Amino acid sequence: MDDLSDTKIRNAALADKEYALADGHGLSLVVRPNGTKLWLYRYRVGGRRKNMSFGIFPRVGLKAAREKRRDAEKLLDQGQDPVAVREAKRQEDEKLKRTFRVVGEEWVTTKLANENKAKATIKRERWNLTQLNREIGDRPLCEIAPPELLTAFRRAEARGRYYTVGRLRSTASRVFQFGVGASYCNNDPTRDLKHALTKAPKGNPRPALTEPDEVGELMRRIEVYDAKNGGLVRYALKLIALTMVRPGELRLAEWVEFNEQNQIWVIPAEKMKMRDGHEVPLSRQALAILAELRPLTGGGRYLFSHDDDVPMSDNTINKALRIMGYDTGPGGDHCAHGFRSTASTLLNEEGVFDGDVVEAQLAHETDEKKRRRRNEVMRRQLAKGDKNKIRGIYNRAAYWSERVRLMQHWADRLDRLRKEPALPLLKSA
Repeated sequence: MDDLSDTKIRNAALADKEYALADGHGLSLVVRPNGTKLWLYRYRVGGRRKNMSFGIFPRVGLKAAREKRRDAEKLLDQGQDPVAVREAKRQEDEKLKRTFRVVGEEWVTTKLANENKAKATIKRERWNLTQLNREIGDRPLCEIAPPELLTAFRRAEARGRYYTVGRLRSTASRVFQFGVGASYCNNDPTRDLKHALTKAPKGNPRPALTEPDEVGELMRRIEVYDAKNGGLVRYALKLIALTMVRPGELRLAEWVEFNEQNQIWVIPAEKMKMRDGHEVPLSRQALAILAELRPLTGGGRYLFSHDDDVPMSDNTINKALRIMGYDTGPGGDHCAHGFRSTASTLLNEEGVFDGDVVEAQLAHETDEKKRRRRNEVMRRQLAKGDKNKIRGIYNRAAYWSERVRLMQHWADRLDRLRKEPALPLLKSA
């Protein structure tokens, strides 16, 4: 007959030191000095003595503890270690909790954040994850197989979203690779889908006007654009045309970044695509826009904001261009990013400034496999990076005066295009 009884358990609960009350079959109630009462099952496996906890009394009663002991004995009869079996089940349960949604969020908030990725990049990846979560978000990462992913991607393909499918596959692959590294899964199933998905047609570059007369017409439409809040969007359109910056850099422009006395806009590295700080010389026309903007937003943080702490929407400029009659989509007429291509094309056609000066002001990263880098003057004016940091620092200073002249020349050119029909190209000196 078992030595362990409800009476002995109640008496043990009053103890102020450790007791081990056994039932004669390996089950004990251990009462710790702090009053905690723990069920332990003592057994031997492979010649070794081991203990297995069954929980805290009275949360786990005597009957439940004995049932757990019987289950453990059955495993021992089968030659299995009850503790090892329980640990394997716990790990399996943990894996099932690691859904694609959970791991995707962990990837964004840890790895991407630690790598100091741009806010725009993180935002784009979160959007991709939202789309993926609709299909596989609640599925355990370790159980997602290629056929399941293929079914999800094919739904997007059926809508003609080939570019989207490519981006979703890339994001999913990064989540799975993160999961492999963290031991949440064993492989990346997206690798097996490379040849199963329809290739997207070759992409069109962002649309941009490159004919002088068309650029002049655009500037005339901007001049009379009837924007709200005192013409805030109109000023944004003018400034992005004058400064050659990316739409995100303009949208997040803060007043503290502008030194109007020294005629310079210093964009912090964290706001730049290539994570390299960029300086934009301010033409007379750009300074005039800042002077007109100050009464509107000078008391706040951002140049273009309807609220002191909330920047202009990232779609505002493209929306304004569409209102003015321009198609901003792929293969269309002109988009917010197109102002950069407009400047690059017209300035390089003139030949007044070395191509590298233009590249520098646009802050581009040139693909060396496709073409040699142009000289650093142009690279710095396009805000492109230079892998040789010492040379980059030297060239940044050495070509500054040319970039200043370039920006004023471009502002004057836009004024002429706005006021008159297209003028003949200036000849290179």
